[in-house]
Amino acid sequence: MEIFLFVLLLLLAILVSNLLNRFVPVVSVPLIQIGLGILIALLPLGFELELNPELFLLLFIAPLLFNDGKRTDKKALWKLRVPILLLALGLVFITVLVIGYFVNWMIPTIPLAAAFALAAALAPTDAVAVSSLSGRITLPKRVMSLLEGESLINDASGLVSFQFAIAAMVTGTFSLLNASWSFLVIAIGGALVGLILTLLKFQLLKWVRGLGMEDVTFHMLIEILTPFVIYLAAEELHVSGILAVVAAGIMHAVERKRLDPQLVKLSVVSKSTWSVIIFVLNGLVFLILGTQLPSIARVVWEDSGISNTQVLIYTFFITLALILLRFFWVSGLWMFDWLFKSDKSKKQRPSIRASVLTSLSGVRGAVTLATALSIPFFLDNGDMFPQRALIIFMASGVILFTLLIATFILPILARGNEADLGNERAERATQIWILRNVKRELQNQITPDNKAATEMVIRNYRRRIQELQQGENSQKRDMTQAEKAKRLEIISWEHEHTQELLADGKISAETAYRYGSFLNMMESALKQKFKARIRNLVVFGRRLFRILIHPKRLRAMKSKMREQHPERAKAFKEIRFVRIENEKMVIRKLKAQMNQDNMDLLLPLLNEHKEQLERLTTERVRPSSREKFEQKVHEVELSGIQIERDTIQSLFEEGKISRDLARDMRQDLNLLETYTIEEDLV
Repeated sequence: MEIFLFVLLLLLAILVSNLLNRFVPVVSVPLIQIGLGILIALLPLGFELELNPELFLLLFIAPLLFNDGKRTDKKALWKLRVPILLLALGLVFITVLVIGYFVNWMIPTIPLAAAFALAAALAPTDAVAVSSLSGRITLPKRVMSLLEGESLINDASGLVSFQFAIAAMVTGTFSLLNASWSFLVIAIGGALVGLILTLLKFQLLKWVRGLGMEDVTFHMLIEILTPFVIYLAAEELHVSGILAVVAAGIMHAVERKRLDPQLVKLSVVSKSTWSVIIFVLNGLVFLILGTQLPSIARVVWEDSGISNTQVLIYTFFITLALILLRFFWVSGLWMFDWLFKSDKSKKQRPSIRASVLTSLSGVRGAVTLATALSIPFFLDNGDMFPQRALIIFMASGVILFTLLIATFILPILARGNEADLGNERAERATQIWILRNVKRELQNQITPDNKAATEMVIRNYRRRIQELQQGENSQKRDMTQAEKAKRLEIISWEHEHTQELLADGKISAETAYRYGSFLNMMESALKQKFKARIRNLVVFGRRLFRILIHPKRLRAMKSKMREQHPERAKAFKEIRFVRIENEKMVIRKLKAQMNQDNMDLLLPLLNEHKEQLERLTTERVRPSSREKFEQKVHEVELSGIQIERDTIQSLFEEGKISRDLARDMRQDLNLLETYTIEEDLV
């Protein structure tokens, strides 16, 4: 029961971490999750999670790397194969040697073989941490592809180096020839196991489909089990399970897709299912990392033979050495490639900024911690492993330092990538233009028979346009001062127009008073948002309390409302008339004020009031004809999707959008079309 409640607490912490990141976007989600993990570890729960490194790699790292392999850009991976291999293999081995000697020189109480083990644990960058960067930092595409490809492969070289360093420390013997041969067998063997088992899986699925078993749930279960089975099989054969699942993931990425309705449906379900799995596993990785830190730190603080300040200084210098070594390796690699290029004019000279970004992006994560925690407690002669707790603590410290650098320093350096930001704005503007074109085409297709259904679909397109227009401000605070001032001005317009309607005798004094009170509440909510929310919450709570305490009063109130139904219906009709007239007036004034300078401010407000007006003027569909109405809505939605697809193709053929953007938009359309068709069939 304790472990079940602990897992529930971790899942709740994942939700809280993403919620906190929404309010504090400057702090990355992994850092927030590590902090929450530390808090969970300090809670008096009566349960302490003991991390099994082998189980951790199987349950978390295997499926995450498999999914990363599936999602990898195969063209970029092949194009950058040489620099990726030089980083994933060459840099790892250089890191083991250089950082190993450096640690041994700085902390003589750590033997050379143990120092090599620490360096090997620190050598691989973490694919999970690297993928978390891509969502919040705009890095050059080549740098991001290089980081993702490197992190997929370097785990195997780091783990193999670690195993040999530990073997040398435990047994006291080491053979470079045997180590090199074993590395080739483990690495190549792991990749081959992944490829062979994936091919066997494809044949199995082909045979199963031949039997007529096309159930999507059945095939999805096989896909979820794939990384676990391949990892266990590779480890049982004493080859790299990590490289096996990476190779399997890449094989799934390059698999030739057939045009088959069941495969398309499986692809849609697969993306949705894996998105949930990866969301949970990513969060659990960093939360579990956080839960391990207090117990590790406690041992080092209490008994390590070194002062706490010295430990932190050592950790900082190890992190700095890793970054500098990575910088010199990357700079030298790119400069060497440029110097020996036959035609230098066709290849851009390596920039220091790209090297710095690549160096600072080498985040360490869960693989480093799991590797360090697998250090044995005893040597073969029965002695304690020297400075085991200190080694694990410094590995954890490097993880935190690299995450802090990636969170606070890397975004500042990456911010200068104006071309990427410009492309993002241009893509958003293109998407808005396409949606507006679809809206115009649908308006031209309106007939008396499909008017209500088409207006509903157009309203959805207007909402999508509004969301895209507000996309650039999604990370800012909810409302700017200019928007707040304009909304208050609109409320003053509505006050004046309501009084004009009253003076013209179009509405009663009671209706004017009620609507004026509503506008006053809106104005108060804008001026004192927090106080207004608290006040509304108190009023709601008070009413709910009265209902629960006095249910008879609620029944009496309902009976009275039924008796007053004709009068209430008339009052509601007048209120609706006032709202419609006010919305029309606001739309006219906003259109009259709009120009190029204030379009970003007024256009979203204009769309918002247009949507309100459409909602007020659209007649409700009677239940008897609802099924027919929904059928027409689906027909119009499919028509809109086809118009959107044709517009994308036209823009691509004219060279106005890139192939990548056209592909991404088509994929979104395919998902939307599949969902619409499925809803229509239900």
